[in-house]
Amino acid sequence: MDMEEPENQIVSMEFCSGSSHEEFGSGSQPSHEEFGSGSQPSQTSHAQTTATIPEDPTDVDKEPVKEQGRRAMADRSEWWGHFIKIKDNNDVVIAARCKYCSRQVKAETDRHGTSGMKRHFNVCKRNPHKFNKDPTQGTIQATYGGAVGTWKFDPDAIRIAFTEMIIVDELPFAFGEKAGFRKFMSIACPRFTVPSRRTTTRDVVKMFFKEKARLKKFFKDSCQRVCLTTYCWTSQQLDGYMTVTASFIDENWIMHKKIINFFLVKGHKGDDIGRNLVRCMAEWGMERVPTVTVDNASSNDSGIMYLRRHLNKSPSNIAKGKYLHMRCAAHIVNLIVQDGLKEVDLSIQRVRAAVRYIRNGGTRITKFKEIVVEEKVDAKAFLRIDVPTRWNSTFLMLKAANVYEKVFIRLGEEDLTYKFDLSEENDGYGCPEEADWENAKKMEEFLGHFYDLTTRVSATLHVTSNTFFHEIAEVHLLIKAWLESEDALQVAMGQRMKDKFDKYWGLWHINDKNKESMNEKGKGKGKGKEKEKENINLLIFVAAVVDPRYKLSPYTHAVIEEIFGQERGLLVWTAVTTCVNDLFEEYTKLYAPVEVTAEVEDSSTSKGGRQGMLKDVIAKKLKMNNGASSNSKSELDKYLAEDTEDVEMKLDILAWWKINESRFPVLAHLARDALAIPISSVASESAFSTSGRILDDFRTSLTPFMLEALVCGQDWLRRTTPIDIQESMEELAVIEKG
Repeated sequence: MDMEEPENQIVSMEFCSGSSHEEFGSGSQPSHEEFGSGSQPSQTSHAQTTATIPEDPTDVDKEPVKEQGRRAMADRSEWWGHFIKIKDNNDVVIAARCKYCSRQVKAETDRHGTSGMKRHFNVCKRNPHKFNKDPTQGTIQATYGGAVGTWKFDPDAIRIAFTEMIIVDELPFAFGEKAGFRKFMSIACPRFTVPSRRTTTRDVVKMFFKEKARLKKFFKDSCQRVCLTTYCWTSQQLDGYMTVTASFIDENWIMHKKIINFFLVKGHKGDDIGRNLVRCMAEWGMERVPTVTVDNASSNDSGIMYLRRHLNKSPSNIAKGKYLHMRCAAHIVNLIVQDGLKEVDLSIQRVRAAVRYIRNGGTRITKFKEIVVEEKVDAKAFLRIDVPTRWNSTFLMLKAANVYEKVFIRLGEEDLTYKFDLSEENDGYGCPEEADWENAKKMEEFLGHFYDLTTRVSATLHVTSNTFFHEIAEVHLLIKAWLESEDALQVAMGQRMKDKFDKYWGLWHINDKNKESMNEKGKGKGKGKEKEKENINLLIFVAAVVDPRYKLSPYTHAVIEEIFGQERGLLVWTAVTTCVNDLFEEYTKLYAPVEVTAEVEDSSTSKGGRQGMLKDVIAKKLKMNNGASSNSKSELDKYLAEDTEDVEMKLDILAWWKINESRFPVLAHLARDALAIPISSVASESAFSTSGRILDDFRTSLTPFMLEALVCGQDWLRRTTPIDIQESMEELAVIEKG
């Protein structure tokens, strides 16, 4: 045994080193036949290999032990990623096939190696990677919707575009792992590695913080005051969320709307809303907020009072927060119409029942469409069922049904089932007749005005505050027409609408100072305290004054008298004039060009010394005698003294102020803030339609932070912030961290 051990060791060393070419072939691994069918080579230690070799190799009576070899070594050459191995019967690599053009290249290990594959890779006509040698070299490419240009492969840009697609199109994070999309990318751009869901999640968060830092810098550099809009929402999981939207006009007189916060809240009480707004403003570094637009919930009133107390501590607050509370115009219009439609006309109920009858059966719809073809009614929209508690839904139902008036009348003559189901004997309202259709058309026309008005005031991408006093006057005239109607039901509906209109817009309350002092003394006594009545926000009329078509002209005066009446209209006109002058004085103290005054003084003293003093004395006397010359007029006086533009002309008011900003620098600041006021909270409410799609039944595990990143990121990417590309990266990094 002692003599056999060295021999066994030598055999084991030869076996482990793979140097026996007769057994295994040149440079090849042991075949499966030698190890037994179905067995796989595995890594074993030297001791285990030695123990498995029989002591007497010549003993044929003993059954040979199945050997185990080591695992095949992975390819170390990068070229094998672009070629497919071709092996002979002994499992030896003899050639390689190109993945792009299918050409074979010799690739034996001992004779050729990988040199042939390298040479072919550089000259392959179908190789998509051959332009990687020079990253700056582009290729001629025809882009979608554009002209022919140069293109080069940029994996970082593709990855950023992929992240933007996930955010903007509301796609799941695992979208890049779907088999169909990966197959598409392997054909469209095989060089790009599609990121996984975890990588996509990190990229989304990174992009959110990057865009947030850009927007913070934009607020700091390019805008003065920011008008806020807020709204509360409850998700399907019964979690309360609050959104805050910023509206402003930048230095280039471009209107912007940005969702700056979307966060989870514990409650919807007034103090909670106020604290959340203060926290949001502190996070974004906002101190100058002229208005906050909210709906008519009582909790919002308390929240605005909380915010007003906070803003009054800042010296930059305008008018001590007197005009901070802006009520949503769309909600007020909704309340006015809903009060009027509490008692619906019998004609409307008959039309609604007829529409429901047709939509509740497949054979009924088929027969109805046959009559439509016979009567040659050309209509794109089909019948739609309304929600009785939503007046805009009723308007759309009437608008679609009135087109098919002839079809319904003929259906009542031919279809006995239709007539019986809607009859009063069957607890119905009866079939709609010609008189009913006339009433339905009148109601459609009446509701159509409110529908169009709601659409106009809900716009977010252009200025709406300068023409809002027109919309109020239109509502007043519509209600007035129904009050003068001969129909008793219309008069009753008009009166209810008039009461709601006066509550928010139609009355001007005179708050007696004596009553206010009595209320202050009686605070805490409960019953003795009387709440001050709220008037319409005068900034609505200030926005109209800075419109060169209206100003403080007789036209504006006539509109105010039409809304409030002659007696109270005079009080409102006086209040508007006072408000404009007071605001202009405040803005003059903040933004008056001091350098101009210094230049005038220097020039007067340099030219004559004492002659300049004489001019100052004479100017003061003329001012006291109300005989000041045109040169001493303020910007506001000069602006109001100029002729107004045509009321009927379509004017781009932001473009007008961009041109005339140099003439009225102080008034331009006032105009920029007044024109940026959103008169409805639709901008914030639209965020919840996005969040409702993102936080659906299949994505309920999203955290509040990730939901905010997706909602805000989508809004920012759809309307990018115009920041110079040569911005300070150090400043952006500081803003992002802070």
